Amino acid sequence: MTNNILIVGKPNVGKSSLFNALVKKNLALVNNTPRYTRDIKKKQFELSGHDITLIDTPGLFEPKDEIEEKIIQYTTDQISKSDLILLVFNAKEQLTNDDHKLVSLIRRCEKKKIIVLNKTEGNYNSDIIHDIEKLGFGLPILISSAHMKSIDILEERILQNLKLKKNTKEFSRDISERLSIAIVGKTNSGKSTLMNSISGQDVSITGNKPYLTRDAVEVTIETKKLNFKIIDTAGFSKDLSGSKKLNKDFIDQTKKKIRLSQMILIVMDIDDYFERLHSRIIRLVYDENRCMLLVINKTDKYQRISEESVKKKIYDLNPQINGLPICFVSAKKKVGISSLFKQVISQSLIWKKRISTGKLNTWMENIVKKTPPPLHKGRSIKFKYITQSNSAPPKFNIYVNYIKAIKPDYKRFLENNVRKSFNLNGLPIKIVYKKSQNPFSQK
Repeated sequence: MTNNILIVGKPNVGKSSLFNALVKKNLALVNNTPRYTRDIKKKQFELSGHDITLIDTPGLFEPKDEIEEKIIQYTTDQISKSDLILLVFNAKEQLTNDDHKLVSLIRRCEKKKIIVLNKTEGNYNSDIIHDIEKLGFGLPILISSAHMKSIDILEERILQNLKLKKNTKEFSRDISERLSIAIVGKTNSGKSTLMNSISGQDVSITGNKPYLTRDAVEVTIETKKLNFKIIDTAGFSKDLSGSKKLNKDFIDQTKKKIRLSQMILIVMDIDDYFERLHSRIIRLVYDENRCMLLVINKTDKYQRISEESVKKKIYDLNPQINGLPICFVSAKKKVGISSLFKQVISQSLIWKKRISTGKLNTWMENIVKKTPPPLHKGRSIKFKYITQSNSAPPKFNIYVNYIKAIKPDYKRFLENNVRKSFNLNGLPIKIVYKKSQNPFSQK
């Protein structure tokens, strides 16, 4: 059984840096800009041998628009579901009306709570400690999450409040290390709605405004066949509107999640799947050697769609992924989600599979015999044997007598034929050519 811990506070009190300090990873974006965090971020980890789900919420504030009203409602819902609340204040500031409104909200919910005074590094006004004590929750724990100051004391207090015994053994196992799937795509393509539809939870803020998802939002899903960690990321855009520094942070984190995830779902709006930006995203994922699926979203806009025509257009624009599975869904209506799940499982198994050396060498013997490479200075290029050296991504070693003599066109021919013959269509694979050795030369 996991214990849900919620971090709440007004904007810019250091909630995201506290989240990172407790899970021992830099998962939440940290910035001094108010209202920087706009997503509910969850992470499962172990604290002294006990399963913990830590939830980082956007700062609570007076909403300025419909999106911010949604943020407030999501955070309020999370408060009711939590086992323990970490109420965070900023030691560099005086208490404000926003702080007092938040205290009133927390006081009504009858949940266990720990009061945390963050940013106590350097100079700060010690009077705030007494001001917080007057709120009726007792003295706060003084920490600096950015400098890891007193995080161990906070961890002990968490165990005490949840009535969990401290294990004498040290645990650092991350229980959410499963098949990690990143959802990427153009801004406003429906990535967050797809995330919510897959998870069955409102974990990502949705709407028509670009850049609603800023942090990468994670949720863990368990099925009979596989466990998933699904990550919703900030969207890509041709024109990064607004603060360039902030948007660069979002996109840099999205690229990092692509590198660290095992599978990428590239989401496209049915109305603009042919745009050049999508090809750039596909190339980015392909060059990172990631397993991928294409997801055409918002199909509920039309009564009938020629899926084959859409696929042909995508393959023509992106020949390197020819044959890659393409799923058609309506995340909003939750249509096609089950089929998407099945395709994710199928593709992940293909991505991780090992092909026997016998099958590979039979394939190579037949293909080279049927379509031999051009002669090199009047002499034939001899392909000795092939082995699979790795999976996820698939990597093969081919041993030949003249490596430099193999033309790029023939290399592409062999690569495409490997994909076609072993059901690796559209997936990035790597073939390394090595000079064959005489096994008796050193004897």
